[in-house]
Amino acid sequence: MKQLTEQQLLDNYGKLVSVVEEHFSGDRKETLLEMYKYFQERIVVAPASGKPYYHYCFVGGYVEHVLHIVETAKELMKVYEKVGGVIDFTEEELVFSALHHDLGKVGDLEHEYYLVQDDDWRRKKLNEWFTQNPEMNYMSVTDRALYLLQHFKVPITQNEWLAIKCSDGMYDEANMQYYKTFKPENSFRTALPYIIHWADHMATVSEKSMWKNQEEVKTQKVNKSVGNIKQAVKTEVETKLTGDSPKDLFDELFGDKK
Repeated sequence: MKQLTEQQLLDNYGKLVSVVEEHFSGDRKETLLEMYKYFQERIVVAPASGKPYYHYCFVGGYVEHVLHIVETAKELMKVYEKVGGVIDFTEEELVFSALHHDLGKVGDLEHEYYLVQDDDWRRKKLNEWFTQNPEMNYMSVTDRALYLLQHFKVPITQNEWLAIKCSDGMYDEANMQYYKTFKPENSFRTALPYIIHWADHMATVSEKSMWKNQEEVKTQKVNKSVGNIKQAVKTEVETKLTGDSPKDLFDELFGDKK
């Protein structure tokens, strides 16, 4: 599991705040900064998921994931326009939606969302390093994100609301009515929800891919180490067999060491 230093955690949070300061202005910026100040301690250390094979399951993973989504969404907007898509939303709406699609993972006003998993069996057998806090009222991550923005009186456009609500695509069954419609008048009237979902999905898959690659490298190192040990033992045994009697070899390998 990836480990960030205290300085890296603080630097990442600083980057997050800088995104807010650079892309928003007026009352909207001030209310956002107020909200981030309220959740600062949680946001700095929150993971992005509870299991490594999901994505960014480590202390500070939430901020890294959000920053990843912001940059991915910006790049996808360029690709979408390049292939002929119409940009019918503002860059501010894009960044706002990317920043807050997972805001519900910081928890509610009283409770943090993720707790360190203290069940040794679940850590070892299920690879579950963080677990959802049972003290919270159940809400989907996106619904809680929208609730928190409303609570802190952060102004939000209809485009942003739809993009955050539908950021999980059809992985969330509640979004089926938005994505799977046979009436043209019920279709999205902006491409923003698609781009935010694509960005979230692409970033999540790439984050999982990075984790898998790291695990494969670790496995290769272990296998190489085991192979070297086996070869060393084999070489030593063969050397002993050619130079010593069976009794001397047995005593060398299994006798009392003086």
